[in-house]
Amino acid sequence: MQLRFLVAVASLATLPACYSFEVTAQAAYAQLALDGDIGYQSGSTTASIAQDIESAFGLGEDQGVPYARVMLDLGVPVIAVSGFQFDESGTGVLNANFGDLTAGLPVETEFEMANAKGSYAFQIDLGPVAISPGIACDYFDLHVTVQDVFGAQREEVDLAGPVPMGFLRAEVDLGIVGAVVEGGYMEIDIDDVTASLLDLEAMVEVRPTDLVHVFAGYRHLNLQADGLIDGDTFDTDFTLAGFLVGGGVRF
Repeated sequence: MQLRFLVAVASLATLPACYSFEVTAQAAYAQLALDGDIGYQSGSTTASIAQDIESAFGLGEDQGVPYARVMLDLGVPVIAVSGFQFDESGTGVLNANFGDLTAGLPVETEFEMANAKGSYAFQIDLGPVAISPGIACDYFDLHVTVQDVFGAQREEVDLAGPVPMGFLRAEVDLGIVGAVVEGGYMEIDIDDVTASLLDLEAMVEVRPTDLVHVFAGYRHLNLQADGLIDGDTFDTDFTLAGFLVGGGVRF
């Protein structure tokens, strides 16, 4: 019994050497901007309802937003979570009806979107290069408020929910410098709704020490969707993209 106990203790003592993981935590400042079209019409219609984000809603200026990312590297599986909150307001003139708001009406717009992305990938090491296929999920909480400048009429559009995607990450580790490129894509056609999502992210890291690093990167989100939700017609094709700079720790 005593021998068995000593063998068990010796096995536990060597466990950290056999099993290790790496945690990376990053914080950044992101400069993101909207581009594209958003359309919404009460009831069903075949008419074109999409209208330019900049001219119709007064959106599209660069906005500074906080960005955070955490990655847990377990050797083969790699789990990563990132997120940001984007808000912008503006004033424009509708060039098509938006809900019950009529074309030609000057409006004030508030665009709010929270995004959280999680990925689970299986890392394949090829020397200084690693390829990690897997799955990812983007969660969106989107709220758009459009009202005429006199405050008499208002339309609100809310979209929230997870979007699963196929996912691929590629990494290059050259010691003091490293690079990461990852992308996810989804396309669906369900009932009266068709949608696609493209999510791309790239970063270059500089590592002055094993613990601390700085990085610069680029994030690109494109969401296209059209169809009927609760009997109302929507037609959306917008991109949220821009650069980010920050730093992190790895231990």
